Amino acid sequence: MNKWTKSVFVLMTASLVVTAPISAMAAKESSVTAQEESKGDGAIDEKLIKKIEKSVGRLVQVVPYLRDYPITELGMNAETSRIEVKKYQTKENKAPFVSIHVDQHSGEVKFFSHITGKGGFSSTYPLEDAKKKATEFMKQWYGEDMADYQLDEEASNRNSSILFRKMVNGIPFRNDTLNFAINSEGQIQHLARGDGYAEPVEMEQDLRKIQFADPKKVHAKEKVEAMFASAMKPYYGQSADGQSYRFLYTPSLEEINASMGAELPAKPNNKIIQFQPKAKQTIIKSKEEAAAFLAAKTGYNPTKGRATFQEASDPKTGVSNYLWTTEDEFIANIFFETKTGKVTNYQVLDTKRKSEADKKLSEEQALKAAVEAMSEFLPLTDKEMVVTANRYEPDQNLYNFDFTMLHEGYPVDGMLRQAHIDAATGKATLLDWRIAQTIKLPDIKNALTQEEAAKKFLGKYPMKLYYSLDEENKNVAELVYISPLVPKEEIDALTGEFYTYGEGEATE
Repeated sequence: MNKWTKSVFVLMTASLVVTAPISAMAAKESSVTAQEESKGDGAIDEKLIKKIEKSVGRLVQVVPYLRDYPITELGMNAETSRIEVKKYQTKENKAPFVSIHVDQHSGEVKFFSHITGKGGFSSTYPLEDAKKKATEFMKQWYGEDMADYQLDEEASNRNSSILFRKMVNGIPFRNDTLNFAINSEGQIQHLARGDGYAEPVEMEQDLRKIQFADPKKVHAKEKVEAMFASAMKPYYGQSADGQSYRFLYTPSLEEINASMGAELPAKPNNKIIQFQPKAKQTIIKSKEEAAAFLAAKTGYNPTKGRATFQEASDPKTGVSNYLWTTEDEFIANIFFETKTGKVTNYQVLDTKRKSEADKKLSEEQALKAAVEAMSEFLPLTDKEMVVTANRYEPDQNLYNFDFTMLHEGYPVDGMLRQAHIDAATGKATLLDWRIAQTIKLPDIKNALTQEEAAKKFLGKYPMKLYYSLDEENKNVAELVYISPLVPKEEIDALTGEFYTYGEGEATE
């Protein structure tokens, strides 16, 4: 099953692209001059350069090791189209270096990173001392009030992520977070934006224009927590040994609107889909029959061109495979039971690049086509499954769907069936309706209820109130209740204990 999905952590520091210089800044420390490469749009305003000079000069005073990087270059980051200042030790030596991103209008330093080229970050600096170093920077940079940022003690649990959250009306604003990494020498290695959960505010956004919801108009926390039970999603989870299953609850809810008392809209994945199984059994006795079957189902004849045919059998599984390839690529294959000739799955693949302009089916139409194609071969007992993944591949003009089996109404982790739908023709170019193994699932008659699981979970991870930007209107911040979820932890519904995949497990 998919765990709780989170926003991607936008660290715009450790892997910055090489900039295209707009102007060279003087080698002298804290001296910024610009020479226009042209009179066109590439020139940076002299007044802005002066502002950048002042802000970078302040940063050098607050972060002393920057004095070791006196060579300064001003440029435009090719990926973000934002102004980037790079500082080097010498004109000739371009590594290590310091990358500093500044506001396009005010010239203020927004975040920076010390790029050492030594790979992943690790630090031996004591955590409490790292918090003090980060707090010291905040007070020097913003003043004693730290511009209403506040250290998040719970989230700052390692010296590579000391978090400060902007407070509004005494409530943390989850989209405005500063993230420090302190190296083993007690230096600030990175100052980034974001906490790994919520998309950061735009760097140039004027926070004064954001409309923050009234904190007096929120539902009581106790009422909101009562709603959390519906977010405890039960499923059969495969243990790390690969042989046994547990019945688990995993929180699937990201946030609850504190003013409306309602969950945010459900994601399209994990939606239960109804099938009309026909249990059709297709028997093939030759490669010619196999090719004809593939052509009828996919619209693609694997024998055309200079295709090479191969046949393979696996005595252990009792399954055979017909395969068509060229010198360069795989074209098609079809699997069938060796003894009976009954087809279990197939795929055709045209590796030629296709155009999204040829797309005729919407995602909803493609899903309907996938369900119809799968229904033809499903056992009569399999009348519903869950969509656990859906992707569109523009290069191949394909929709890919993953369906997960249900047992007693609950998804079974790892029990996937798949369908690929050609977005131009609506035909299934890949269909896999088999279940590869017989599994033993636990008896769940004495399992915890959703309400019991939610109560236990919130006892350890209580919900907290945050401001969160509206996804549609970035000038509106809603009040939401969020459980500060540890993504690895779930609840074993049979033992009532917290469970982390792979930890302390033994083969059962």
